[in-house]
Amino acid sequence: LEMHLINHPVDCPICDQAGECGLQDQYMEYGLYDSQVGKGDKVNKAKAQVIGPHVILDKERCVLCSRCVRFCDEVTGTGELGIFNRGDRAEIGTAPGVELDNAYSMNTVDICPVGALTGRDFRFQKRVWMLKASDGVCPGCATGCNVRIDHEAGKIYRLKPRYNPDVNGRWMCDMGRMTYKDVHDEKRLTDPVVDDAKLPWADATAAVAELLGGKAPALAVVSPHQGFEEMWLARELAVSACGGLRDADRGEGDDILLDADRTPNRGGLKLLGLAEDDGVALAARIIAADGVVLILGGDPAADDTVAAALKDHGRAIYVGTHANATSGAAKIVLPGAAWAEKAGIFVNRQGRLQTYRQAVARAGNAREDWRILAEMKAAAGGEAPGSLKAVRKAVAESLFPGNDLDNLPVRGFVPGGES
Repeated sequence: LEMHLINHPVDCPICDQAGECGLQDQYMEYGLYDSQVGKGDKVNKAKAQVIGPHVILDKERCVLCSRCVRFCDEVTGTGELGIFNRGDRAEIGTAPGVELDNAYSMNTVDICPVGALTGRDFRFQKRVWMLKASDGVCPGCATGCNVRIDHEAGKIYRLKPRYNPDVNGRWMCDMGRMTYKDVHDEKRLTDPVVDDAKLPWADATAAVAELLGGKAPALAVVSPHQGFEEMWLARELAVSACGGLRDADRGEGDDILLDADRTPNRGGLKLLGLAEDDGVALAARIIAADGVVLILGGDPAADDTVAAALKDHGRAIYVGTHANATSGAAKIVLPGAAWAEKAGIFVNRQGRLQTYRQAVARAGNAREDWRILAEMKAAAGGEAPGSLKAVRKAVAESLFPGNDLDNLPVRGFVPGGES
């Protein structure tokens, strides 16, 4: 401890790691002493170096534990970091012309025991002891990494991986860490809209009931970005249902965690038997629908053929979180809750059901999606569930008899397999 502190800058008041720093903890537990080392000139090293798109390095704070070096060598296999020089001049760094730019670079910030590596996105945003933590599931891809949502006063500040040995271990990708930004995006839908006019919920609900005319929606187009309970409700509500665009939300994956499927719940579509269509087939379904078309999440109208079909049909209700092509093509737009603003279940690529919890308040006048669908079911003359717990009970009785979806195991639940 004495040797570490000889050259350490002891700049805790301005360090992002303060409050969750290993060196602080060790000193408070074993230190609190007067130094026995005579004062001398400290070895000065570079401060606040940008070494990659997401990470900043402060070499003076580094204790040379080499965790970050080993992570890049043994986990990502990219080897960007190394230890250079010798003795008390030794320091972490990248070789000339090299950046720490692998897809998992921010994990080095997590495993750094001091403030040597800090994240550019979180840097100087919030003191860690002010943050509250909620358990969540990353919505960035089909892997379904378990995450900790750190938030305060209704705002999310960062996502960090939460340990689950069956899914993501202790890691998550950089792309997944940025998914929280969509929750606070300026394009969020915050009020119901009917024929391009913002209305209070009471008036919007009356407009929905009038459009339905006491009948269930003829077609439900369900996005794999929605929670499993909402998918099930939409399927039960509508005369027929499908899973939206087959080729939407795809990208490049890797063999660590990032999946090419950029949705968190395509596994839910499979469990419910909701097939996805290409743009032409989905447009044909919409045109053939004899009644209201309900679109739950996603943006199927990003396909021009689907957008034209929705415009021609003229009786679409969109339940979503962001203004997009589909919200522009729908007759009625109802603002739903983002993934961090509600509780729900995602089914990942393993077929594992995982629970996520509400972390922050909903934006504006947005409502939980299950509640919107329940009210729609009541308007169509059906029996509406009164709580999310009631919805989960109905789902379990229908699909997983004998299981309690309201109390899933921490590691998740795989139907017919180990949990």
